[in-house]
Amino acid sequence: MPIDIKKLYFVPLTLLLLIGGAYVDVTILDLAIMLAFAAYAIFKPKNSLIILFMYFPVRPFLLEFNPTLKGIGDIIIFALLFRILIMYRKDWKKLFDFYWFEYAFFAFCGVGAVSALITGVSPVAIIFQIRGILLFYLVFYIVRRLHITREDIRKFIFTTLIVALMVSIHGIIEKLSLRSWLLPESWENMPLSSKNRIRIYGMIGNPNVLSYYLSFAVVLVLYFREIFTGKWRTFLYVSIALMFGVWSLTYSRGTWIAFGVALLIYLLVTRTWNFLKPMLLALVAGIVLVAVPVSVGTSIVENTNFGQESKERQSQYDDSEGSFRDRMGSTFDKETREQSSQSGRLWIVNKGFEIFLDHPIIGTGFATFGDGATLSFGSPIYDDYNIDREFYSDNQYIQVITQTGIVGVVLFAIFLLNMLYLIWKRRNVTLLAPFLLAVLIGAYAAGMVYNIWEGDSFTIFYFAMLGYLLNMRSEHEHDM
Repeated sequence: MPIDIKKLYFVPLTLLLLIGGAYVDVTILDLAIMLAFAAYAIFKPKNSLIILFMYFPVRPFLLEFNPTLKGIGDIIIFALLFRILIMYRKDWKKLFDFYWFEYAFFAFCGVGAVSALITGVSPVAIIFQIRGILLFYLVFYIVRRLHITREDIRKFIFTTLIVALMVSIHGIIEKLSLRSWLLPESWENMPLSSKNRIRIYGMIGNPNVLSYYLSFAVVLVLYFREIFTGKWRTFLYVSIALMFGVWSLTYSRGTWIAFGVALLIYLLVTRTWNFLKPMLLALVAGIVLVAVPVSVGTSIVENTNFGQESKERQSQYDDSEGSFRDRMGSTFDKETREQSSQSGRLWIVNKGFEIFLDHPIIGTGFATFGDGATLSFGSPIYDDYNIDREFYSDNQYIQVITQTGIVGVVLFAIFLLNMLYLIWKRRNVTLLAPFLLAVLIGAYAAGMVYNIWEGDSFTIFYFAMLGYLLNMRSEHEHDM
């Protein structure tokens, strides 16, 4: 066993609390659960950090049953921050020890907030958006100031593996049941076109987010695979194959490209190939032994009376057959390009530059163009630019350009490049540095098709590992 099972007592207890809170929507119980998590975070901060990695991958699923549970992650993080303040009360200077990328990040948030106020965005919407991008930076801030031990890493890796397995198995059930089992009713009835209906959405509720969550889970457990020995090593590789199978069934083209970029960067920097063989074998096994049989099984289910009823119910949203070939083939075809330029990603980019030209210095501010806040609160500029729908920009860079202008672009570039510099400096110190270097450059690529720095499933992993890297001590290295 990679870790003494008794030291993972909080894992089943956390799952019980989350499941209980989801199915028993009682205000007093919800309050008690959140207070329990807050208290535990103060007294057991490192275990509570691990709980965050259990909570956020299933958060969208839980909130469909009980929206009150959305505050659990926030309350744990702020309780951990309170614990850090207590720990460093006699050495307060360390609380204000920041890197350049942190200063740039703070300034970027300031520019976005000030510009939004000038544009006329409500303070509530601004706070909502700042919370979305600041919350997981706080995970970095906290991890960097905690003493993380080898045992903590073992608990983290094993818990990540278990949660990723749970999410993957649930995804397979979703696929085989044609989105009819173990899903909230609102998800079962979600209108999906045939191109999207073939994808696994998972407990995260989004195939792209699920894909990069599983990407992180796979590479992390592979990176720390030395902690698994004997039969547990076999269990590890079987689990990775299962995760890769579900990963391939998300059909997330952007994540696949970013994963390939990150892998290439890692190989170029480290020139080490020892992990490549087990990873490729697991990928092939996942496709052949998981993805293909699940797809065949799904086709069989679709031809039953149950499947025909489900297909008929959803057929009104179809615009094509919805096969793998159809989804991959549509990536660059003429019809897709035309749709993209009229209402899709190209339209968003063109519209973003149109707005930028009118507000080139500090942009229009947070909560004005294609971010999470606009989906909840709308945008005061949409009417001015004949935008008649709410949308997610699915492009981090055009969002930054539009919302924060030239000043924001410079600050965001400092944020990205200074992190790259800090990681690069440590490339010969620990293998974790090239790993994170590859992840960061992969995120650069992913930012062209996703709002990657707003996605909690990516940022919580990335910022936690960055905090660990910048806080690493020599006794950790043989664990890598």
